[in-house]
Amino acid sequence: MIPSTWYPDRPPTWTDVLVGVLVLLWIPINLGSLRTIHWSWVVGGAAIGVVSVGPLANSRGGKRVGAWFRGIGVGGRIAVVLSFAAAVWIASNRVDVSSEIVTSAAGGFMVSLGLFLLAYLIRWGEVRRRDE
Repeated sequence: MIPSTWYPDRPPTWTDVLVGVLVLLWIPINLGSLRTIHWSWVVGGAAIGVVSVGPLANSRGGKRVGAWFRGIGVGGRIAVVLSFAAAVWIASNRVDVSSEIVTSAAGGFMVSLGLFLLAYLIRWGEVRRRDE
């Protein structure tokens, strides 16, 4: 059971639902293509996901980061996401880590995110048209 303080204080939006659909598409496409799934890394990724959307996101620092992220607007958020993706891409070319390990860990994170979004939808029982 997910503590109620972990959920946003508003019903999910269609953007939240879209993220859930993308997660559902990502999991079979990426984990299904692996020759070997590293289950310990899946569990680790899921644990990081639970901590990220729960206690970390609801800490004082997490709330400040969330407010900043919403405050920078859509263009700023796109720039942050693309910068993070570029940093991950550059780091992946410099550090020798198996892509199967990285994909397994990311898959665990995605599973936890998908389950959180499902519980969030069930908790509110409705979807808002947009953030208000």
